[in-house]
Amino acid sequence: MAPDGTEPQTGRETRLLVLVVGVAVLVLLLLAQWQFPGSTMSVVTPGGAPLAGLAARATFDEMAGTMADVIGRVSPLTVAVPLATILEPDPRDAAPVRRQAPAPATTPDDANAAPVPEAWALALRVRRDLALAYVPGGLTVMSREGATFDVVAHDGPRGMWLLRVPPSNAVPDTLSASVRTFPNFSYVAAVTATPVGPTVQPVFVGRSDTVTDPGWSHALVPASVAPGVSPGTLVFSLNSRLIGIVVDGERGPMIVPAPAIETLVQALDAPEGTTP
Repeated sequence: MAPDGTEPQTGRETRLLVLVVGVAVLVLLLLAQWQFPGSTMSVVTPGGAPLAGLAARATFDEMAGTMADVIGRVSPLTVAVPLATILEPDPRDAAPVRRQAPAPATTPDDANAAPVPEAWALALRVRRDLALAYVPGGLTVMSREGATFDVVAHDGPRGMWLLRVPPSNAVPDTLSASVRTFPNFSYVAAVTATPVGPTVQPVFVGRSDTVTDPGWSHALVPASVAPGVSPGTLVFSLNSRLIGIVVDGERGPMIVPAPAIETLVQALDAPEGTTP
C-alpha cells in the first residue's frame, strides 16, 4: 500500500479480473449441469430392418421338414402301381369299360422272366382295398411280386382306373377330408411315384382359373398354375389334405379337383349300368 494509504491501481485491476473469470467459470459449470445432466450410459440394441417382416418365415430346412411330414402322412394313402405297354388296342379308343382289364403284358423272348415296369403310377386309396390311378395312354396296369392289382373298373377316355389293391390297416379319409376349394398363391405338395414308393416336392401355385370340361362333374384347373407337375401327380396341401390329381386333357394337363374325383369313384364303383 502506498504511504498515503491508497492501493496501487494495478493490484485492484488484477483482483477484479480474477473475480470476473472465476464467476464466469462458475456460471459455465452451472449451465453445463443444467443443459447436459449426468446419465448412465447403456448399450441399446438396434431394431430390425423395416423390411425384415416381409422375409419368408420358412427356411429351406423348415420346408424340407414340412415335405417329410407330408410324405409320411400321405404314403399310407397311396400305392405305387407298375405299368407296362398294352399289347392290344388302346382302351381309350372305346367307350368306358367296366370290370374288364386289358391283356397283361408278356415278354416274347422269355415268358418266364418277370416283366420290367416301363413306368409307375401312383394310385390314391379311396377305400381300404380300392385305389384310383391315372394311367397314360398306351400303358396298362401290371402286377408285381408281393402285390396283385385287379382292375375293378376303368374309364378309357379319362384314363382313370379303379384298382383292387392290398388292403390297408385303416379306412382312408382321403376324399372326405379333401380340400374342396382350390388354393391360390400358396405352396402345395406334388407327390409322384417311384419304384421304391412315393416322393414329394414343393410347388408354388399362383393365380388359378377353372376350365369347364363336359367329361367331368366339376371344373378343372390348368396344371400350368403349378409349374413342374405332370399327369399322374397327386396334389396335396401342406397339411396333407388331397387337392386333386393331374390328368392329360384335351387342353393339356389339368388338375382334377377332389370333388370330381369323389364323383368319379362313386360312379365307377356303382352297379353296372351307372353312367360315370
